[in-house]
Amino acid sequence: MIGCGGRTPVALDDSTGVVPNQPGDPVLDGGVGVDSGTGGTGLDAGTTGAGQDGGQDGGLPCVNTIEQVPNEQRIHIPFEDTPLYLHNPPVSGEHYPLWARWQSNAAVVPRGYWVHNLEHGGVVFLYRPDAPQNLVDALRRVYNAIPNDDPCTHPRSVLTPDPLLDAPWAVTVSGPENYITGELGFGYVIKGQCIESEDALVLFAIQYRNRSAEQFCDEGYYPTAP
Repeated sequence: MIGCGGRTPVALDDSTGVVPNQPGDPVLDGGVGVDSGTGGTGLDAGTTGAGQDGGQDGGLPCVNTIEQVPNEQRIHIPFEDTPLYLHNPPVSGEHYPLWARWQSNAAVVPRGYWVHNLEHGGVVFLYRPDAPQNLVDALRRVYNAIPNDDPCTHPRSVLTPDPLLDAPWAVTVSGPENYITGELGFGYVIKGQCIESEDALVLFAIQYRNRSAEQFCDEGYYPTAP
């Protein structure tokens, strides 16, 4: 596959030229989502208990921030191998030769599959199996609200439980690479204890998907079709 290289992950600096927040990109921190979040009009407006997932983080207003994460070298590994990553959750890296189906999953999709989806420009939503049910329900609403990525017949997104996640929920996406200079570029992650704005997460998926090394629309292979 294009973009698959050596196995040793490489950390990058800011010399890639990738702009993390371009004009029109969603701003999730500072209590301002795509619904403006002002005057108490946002989905949770940062108020205790008002969000659709609880709207609070340990009693504090819920704030979700976009984190820029260096991409890792992409390489295909055997299905029997366990992939290794520098960041949790990963934005790219070693992965299996097949990718996950573009769908919402109730059962765990192993990381080796959905990291391949990231290479195809996918946005992957994750939740720990012990996450509160109202948070999982919020992520499902987000996933169902993402429109198809035309000409694809799917939203170029995946939702799956992830027992390896170090937070109750996260969303991850890979950014572009520079094949001329060899720079791997960056991906983007949001994770937290709560969800500040469901609308902002839908917008994040729309604006950050399809920026990676490959843009295949092809349906995935895991889990196999019934």
